[in-house]
Amino acid sequence: MTTTEVRQPPALPAVLGLAVLVLGLLLGWFAAPLAGGIAGLIDATPLPVPRLLTLIESLPLPWTLGILGGLGLLGGGFIAFMTVGEAPVLTVADDHVEHRQEEREVWVERSDVGAAFRDKEDLVLLRPDGGLRVRLDTDTLSVEKVRQALTRHGWPWHDADPHEQQFERWVDGRPGFTPAEHEVLRRRLEERKDAAARRQADEDLAALGLVARVRDDRIQVRRTAATEDARGTDR
Repeated sequence: MTTTEVRQPPALPAVLGLAVLVLGLLLGWFAAPLAGGIAGLIDATPLPVPRLLTLIESLPLPWTLGILGGLGLLGGGFIAFMTVGEAPVLTVADDHVEHRQEEREVWVERSDVGAAFRDKEDLVLLRPDGGLRVRLDTDTLSVEKVRQALTRHGWPWHDADPHEQQFERWVDGRPGFTPAEHEVLRRRLEERKDAAARRQADEDLAALGLVARVRDDRIQVRRTAATEDARGTDR
């Protein structure tokens, strides 16, 4: 079976690590005058000048370069290591996709997917009825390479969410949602920065026939075609 694998650019960890190192060196070069300027501003107020600022201002350039440059080197190495360790890998075949990130692996069958598109840092796969199948973290993967891999294997790629116009802003307590729906939507907003909790909330919303996303720290939500049809029948 022919597959296409998409990985983050090999140079990315080195670039990020070098950027942190350069930042440390720049701070080391300007540390004394910056500390002196801040101390002068504070001295013009009734507040006491922190002793740390006075100490930094008194340090010679080799010391500030050595200390902050060394911290930049350690921080850059840590960032590079974390970037490698947390990097997602997407493998695309005609009949499925695989997503690996750290210890988590996800397999999605092509028959389960009706649309694929990029939403910020995530690759979103929707079911044929418009419900959410899964969100996959592709933050450090090239959008173009992900698109090419999926279209090469015949996946239904879209440049944007095909249900874009169906989303509405959710407000806690707004009519039109059940107490259970409000509870899960509330949890989805509160846990949006916790990947595992966000995935669980998305799964719970999918079971209720809802799809949610975050825009400007607010939840937007829509119903899938099946739930809309059911609500229309009930009316």
